[in-house]
This record gives sequence, C-alpha cells and structure tokens, in this order.
Amino acid sequence: MTQLKKEVNMPEIMKAIKDSVNDARYVAQGLSQSFKGNVQSLRVEESENVFTSLVQDINDLRHFMEFIKELKQGINYFDGFGLPADPISSHDSGLNIFKEMHSAFETKDWIMLSDLIEYELSPLLDQEGEWLDALGGKIAVYGN
Repeated sequence: MTQLKKEVNMPEIMKAIKDSVNDARYVAQGLSQSFKGNVQSLRVEESENVFTSLVQDINDLRHFMEFIKELKQGINYFDGFGLPADPISSHDSGLNIFKEMHSAFETKDWIMLSDLIEYELSPLLDQEGEWLDALGGKIAVYGN
C-alpha cells in the first residue's frame, strides 16, 4: 500500500482520473435513461425522430466506451490498484449485447432491439455507473 500511495502522489494523473470518474458516472446514468426513453418511443412508433435519437445514443455510447478504455489504461498505470473489471468489458457481456443489437438493427426486429436495450444494455450501464462510483471511492481513499 505504501508503494501505491507513493505512485498516487502524481497529482496531474490522479486529478485527471478523479475528475473524469464522476463525469463518466453521470454519462453512464444519462445514457441508461436516454436509451430507456428511446425504447419506450420505439415500442410505440418507428419514426425518424426515434431512430435519430437512438443513433445519437449509440454514438454517445461508443464515445463513452472509448473513454472507459482510456480511463482503465490510466488506472493501470498505478500498480496494485486492484479494481475488478468494469461490467461492460468483463466476460465480453457488452460485446455480446452490441452484436445482438446490431443483428436486431439489420433484421429490423424492433421488439428484440427494444428488449435488448431495456433488459440488457440499460442495466449494464447502471452497473457501469456503480463500478465508476466504486472506482471514485477507491481513488478518494488512496488519494489522501
């Protein structure tokens, strides 16, 4: 733990990670809510507005996942931090959901897409938010 505390004293890296964790948690929660809202609309209508909003959410999710990848690389800089894998990346669960969503898009199976988003993706984003919250707590403990 002493070695980790010495490494955590690199203020610019730790500050960047600490500041971004709260933002990322907020983004995960927002994405989850936005996807849920789009699912409700998709179940009622298949309008251009619904699809435009859904495409925007998917693009935001892609950027979010890129950020999580960068965040994990930053955390890995600190040996011994010991945080479990984030829910989306662990066991390829996120990848499997994304593949199934892509397939539903290709076949225009809007019911399957809605179910995947509501029952798989949104809860996974909520778990990602919890993981980010735990990460923020761990950073606070080691940052002192």
